[in-house]
Amino acid sequence: MTPELNIKPKTYDFYLMLLTSAVLVVIGLICLYGIGYYTYTNETAPQWTQTQMYGDYIDSMNQLIYPFVVLLLVALGLCIPKRIVPRQSLLAAGTGILAATFLIALITNIGTSLAFLLAVSIVVQAAVMVLTMLGQGALTYEREGYFVQTGSSMLHLGTVIFVFDFVSMRTSELHLGVFWVATILITVGTVLSFYPGEAGNIARFLRQGSKSP
Repeated sequence: MTPELNIKPKTYDFYLMLLTSAVLVVIGLICLYGIGYYTYTNETAPQWTQTQMYGDYIDSMNQLIYPFVVLLLVALGLCIPKRIVPRQSLLAAGTGILAATFLIALITNIGTSLAFLLAVSIVVQAAVMVLTMLGQGALTYEREGYFVQTGSSMLHLGTVIFVFDFVSMRTSELHLGVFWVATILITVGTVLSFYPGEAGNIARFLRQGSKSP
């Protein structure tokens, strides 16, 4: 059964959804380009990661993806936390965070400012997911239902963590661990979002099984 989206065209949420989808496509293409370039260069020049060439590659990828990551986080920031705070307050807070991000970029570098922006977004998205799972807070969603709302929050958090992993954790020993956390969140979130009825049936079956003598 395919869930219905109650988002009308030419509304705030409709355009927000279009913007988020378009930015995700662009980021995906940039990631594919980066992986392809890295793989090709690693085969033709195995020691390139120990040269200035690798540093230039990191800098160029950060500059290329920077505006789209900012756009994505702005879109997600307007989409998810509006469930907790009024839109005007959210816009004011978002403006302050973006100003701090650009200031950090001027003082340090683009990579550090991206890491800051992503970390703030992860904290916010994680808070929303926990509140949703606990059923607490004045949260508002476009669709009703515990599992579809939980799936939506997991999907958004997983997306931000995935971008954070690609942008800031590529050379870290925790890279694969963070990648799998993002993958699990996105996968489970997608299943819960598109198949909330089936997820509910499984949960009821498991609950009844645990009560059986």
